[in-house]
Amino acid sequence: MAKEGTMGTWWSAPLRAVTLEFPASNVATIDVASIIDEAYRGGVNTLCVFAVGYWPGGTTFYQSRIAPHYPGLGSRDLLAEAIAAAHRNGQKVIAYVASIWGGREMFAEHPDWAQRKPDGSPTAWDEAYTTVAMCPNSPYREYLASVVQEISENYEVDGFYFDEPSFQSWCACDHCKRKFGAETGHLLPTEARWDDVVFQEFLAWRYRQIGEWREELYHLVKRPDRCVFFQGAFPLARLIAQPIEVSGIEFTNPYQQRFGVEWHVPLAHGVDLSHSARVGDIVHFELYRRAVREPLWWYGVSLRYGQAIARGKQVLVLSMMAQSPFDLYGLPEAEIRLSIAEILANGGAPLFARYYPDRVDQEAWEIVYECLREAREVEPYLRDRKSIPYAALLFSRRTVDRFDHTGDRPSHLGALKGFAKALLQEHVLFDVLTEEDLPYRLKDYRVLVLPNTSCLSAQTKQLIRDFVRGGGGVVASYQAGCYDETGQRTPEDDLSSLLGLKYVEEQPAWYGFDAYMEISRSPELKACPAGKRIPTGGVQISVEPAGAQIVAGVLRGAAVHYGPIGEELTAPAILVYGPRGRGR
Repeated sequence: MAKEGTMGTWWSAPLRAVTLEFPASNVATIDVASIIDEAYRGGVNTLCVFAVGYWPGGTTFYQSRIAPHYPGLGSRDLLAEAIAAAHRNGQKVIAYVASIWGGREMFAEHPDWAQRKPDGSPTAWDEAYTTVAMCPNSPYREYLASVVQEISENYEVDGFYFDEPSFQSWCACDHCKRKFGAETGHLLPTEARWDDVVFQEFLAWRYRQIGEWREELYHLVKRPDRCVFFQGAFPLARLIAQPIEVSGIEFTNPYQQRFGVEWHVPLAHGVDLSHSARVGDIVHFELYRRAVREPLWWYGVSLRYGQAIARGKQVLVLSMMAQSPFDLYGLPEAEIRLSIAEILANGGAPLFARYYPDRVDQEAWEIVYECLREAREVEPYLRDRKSIPYAALLFSRRTVDRFDHTGDRPSHLGALKGFAKALLQEHVLFDVLTEEDLPYRLKDYRVLVLPNTSCLSAQTKQLIRDFVRGGGGVVASYQAGCYDETGQRTPEDDLSSLLGLKYVEEQPAWYGFDAYMEISRSPELKACPAGKRIPTGGVQISVEPAGAQIVAGVLRGAAVHYGPIGEELTAPAILVYGPRGRGR
């Protein structure tokens, strides 16, 4: 695995990167050198160049002796041309490898290699099987290794980017069924049962399969002067089953259709982002915010999580915001500038993909290049940055995997992003931490926010208690700390005594449309005058004070939207308990 921190390597310097995506180009006529020279003039110091593509699946843009060539490539070698042009400019070249995609011929010859949905159908981009997801637990694993080794041994690339080494479906292929059975003694589940021990074991097993594969790929191509990294798709976001709408016409969302699930994206991929961050030389995040319907500030919150798992490594952000969502055409200049500023301000490095490098979007690309040139001018200020610790939001992958998909309680991801938005609006400094960070980083912060982090280990709960005794403050919501790391309720070891309350064993209550909480008179809430009403989602868990002071209660909501709200306070909405030792 790569060491934490990469000071002294070329990839430790601020990156300004562009991906040249060749599948939509005319590969017979594209002028690779002129496009790379244009990028150089635009402040780009790193190029991610397609070597193995996804359409048709697994075709190459170099003269491979193993894999099929991209249609129309002829005798050209676009990877070699890109390396020559970029190295003349002093730019670095990363070989892009679409890691799981095979084509029609591969699927016809090896149908058992394909990833399978729970019903046994293959995971493909179209009915013609032009691009089919292949399973890393099949002999495809050895095939891809031979292709990657061919590139590694014959091209002077400065690095490798492995895109989508992941599960793009369940996967319920015969290879996975046999391996899961051999390693666990259970049949591979074919439906989601979040409270089932075997299903949770299946989710953990998927993480291990992809993690081990990524480690293999890393060591296969790693050299001291090569940067190797992996896709990190949509952190802090869920797949959405809503159709794509164009001019009022609805189309099935093909990306979500591959999985057939509405899960946290890394969970759907079987990717433990923290593990991938430890393995790779840099951290990569794919932030197509429009695809998952996230606001622009989601970039910054995701990057704060990225900084936690990167542990000193650079975080490279693929910024895609536009209409399809893979183009920049028609976006206002302000939005392009804001996206780059959001990335830079939160410790990231910008990466843009030219999906049609020889055809469209030139006006928008001139804006991107202007921004990257400006970033180059302030490069000294973008090195060796650290955030100022004040408040920390705790991200819990265990909570996401166990409870965020059940539909019967508020989600941890939603609560985390809600707290993040509130802190951003109030200009309060904050970072996002993981459980792994707490033993050595929590002491640096004044406040720890637990946004419905339901599943916490006993060790983490004790760290939180010690933090408060040492003078720290804790803000917790919903069922923070009510369960252990496996999702088992632990009334004997929750945070109720720390918070000065008692949990009432009832289902979360909904208090109607247009629900508000009303602030009571309290010295603890100096910024909120008594009687102030604040909108709330209307969902509350039942608690009773056990030493804590109720400083806000929920008003009964309206029976219908825009109807009259109640005037009588019902359930407690905010409780304050302190001091506890030196904290509260």
